[in-house]
Amino acid sequence: MTSLPSADALSQTAAELSRSAGRGAIVIETSTLPIPVKEAARDVLAKRGVILLDCPLSGTGAQARVKDLIIYVSGDRAAYRKIVPVLQGFTRANYYVGAFGAGSKMKFVANLLVAIHNVAAAEAMVLGMKAGLDPALVLKVVSDGAGSSRMLQVRGPMMVRGDYSEATMKNGVWQKDMTIIGDFARELDCPTPLFAASAPIYSAAMAMGLGKKDTGAVCAVLEQLAGNPRVRRKGTRR
Repeated sequence: MTSLPSADALSQTAAELSRSAGRGAIVIETSTLPIPVKEAARDVLAKRGVILLDCPLSGTGAQARVKDLIIYVSGDRAAYRKIVPVLQGFTRANYYVGAFGAGSKMKFVANLLVAIHNVAAAEAMVLGMKAGLDPALVLKVVSDGAGSSRMLQVRGPMMVRGDYSEATMKNGVWQKDMTIIGDFARELDCPTPLFAASAPIYSAAMAMGLGKKDTGAVCAVLEQLAGNPRVRRKGTRR
């Protein structure tokens, strides 16, 4: 299994495996990277008789700790069937989504929604604060209704505390995913206006020095734009 931070890292890993891996081995490649990069690694390994599957993950580090991950598998279907027991060991569900590269495409679609929903959750929380509502109450009540989202549930508690130090996805790392998704949509000439609208909020978080903080810190960006409306309460932090 590989989970790598960059195109160069995958290229180097594929080159090493092409010299050392046994014929018939299956590589479960879970990174979020451009599809051509994964295709190049697949082709290098194929010469060794090694099968690379494109298998991006959906979920945060916190979700990984409680086996709440989804995996999108694409590539050789027979190889997928062989690795199902492995996938079941660390994911909540696994989906075979088609030919090689379809897994990455599905991840790009999912992460587009993550990008939008995260900023939407922060925007809603800040509106509640600006209106004088207790952010903890906003989270509790809204999460139980039609306005809820997985991002509100996962990052809402951080937004309530105003503490993004325990990062499940760092803003600095997330910039890579944002770039990949944006490039992918442009290659398809597909409009993504809400995704495009969310991007500057993440960039602002970077400019505020929040690159090592969780992406939930977009709430801090919107709070600043709203005049820092977080209500001071006795025994709580602003």
